Amino acid sequence: MHSLAWIFLVYYLLPPEIHGYSRRLLLLVVVMIILGFEVIRLYKGWLIFGMRGYEGRQVAAYAWATMAAAIALLLFPMHLAVVCLLGMGLIDPLIGEVQEHRPGLYPYIPLLCWGILAVIVFVVLTDHHMVVVLMLACIGSVVAVIAESPRLPIDDDFLMVVVPLVILRGVEVMM
Repeated sequence: MHSLAWIFLVYYLLPPEIHGYSRRLLLLVVVMIILGFEVIRLYKGWLIFGMRGYEGRQVAAYAWATMAAAIALLLFPMHLAVVCLLGMGLIDPLIGEVQEHRPGLYPYIPLLCWGILAVIVFVVLTDHHMVVVLMLACIGSVVAVIAESPRLPIDDDFLMVVVPLVILRGVEVMM
């Protein structure tokens, strides 16, 4: 399911207006529908295919990811939203696999993979100098992997997007 995080990026392929409505408004409508369904799911106690057992009693990862995607798409520059959403979608499941099957390679493989992903995205979507690209990729990878770790009431699918977004944007603004 994580690998479907790219679907949020279709937002950037949509025209600014669709049938007279801004794509920002339409995104918010989609988010409200998903969160409305989540309220009903929680009230009814439904478990959906792919959900972990404990998610039956709390806000599910897909709802957290939806909120994070909305924040990323609406409030942050495209290059940061793309890298953080793809990072959550690809690196979060990689972290789980590495921790289970090759624990000695954690956190090195996830850090390296997030960093490579970030370098590619930043080179393609920005005009930053390579030193800045490498610095942002290093900072972002460390922050994203750390954000995945804590066991908080906020799901890591939210934290792996929003925490790196805030930190990376802050670093960019200071440069």
